[in-house]
Parts: sequence; C-alpha cells; structure tokens
Amino acid sequence: MALVVGCGHESAATQQIRSAAAVDLDCDASMIEFVDDAAMQKRVRGCGQTLTYMYKCNSTTAGGKDCRWKPVRDDSNKLD
Repeated sequence: MALVVGCGHESAATQQIRSAAAVDLDCDASMIEFVDDAAMQKRVRGCGQTLTYMYKCNSTTAGGKDCRWKPVRDDSNKLD
C-alpha cells in the first residue's frame, strides 16, 4: 500500500511554511521538503538551499497576539 502525501493533506502550518519557503528560497513549492520538524521550529530544503522557520508571537496594539511562522535569518541559515 502506497502512502500519498500532497498539499491537500498537509496541516495549515505545513502549507504556510511551504508557501513561504517557495518565495524565500525562490523555489517551486513542490520542491520544498521538511528536513527537521519540531513543535515550534521547522527546517526546510529546496533548490539546493535550506532555511529554518520559527513560530513567533508579537503583541498587538489591541492587546492580542499576532503569531506567525518566520524565517530565521542568521549565519546558520545562509542562503547559498
């Protein structure tokens, strides 16, 4: 029995990260693969590059929180 995994079966977080990584890495979304999948941190690879995303929350002026997956831009994530 084959396991088929496609965008239609991914979690909302996975879809958001895949879409963001496609733009950030200038790579087709179908080429993005997850190489490390922790609770609040995801590392992806695509088109010969890697990038880590972390789930970060900022307070809003209305007193709520704005939480998003954001790329980590430091020496550990050099975009070659």
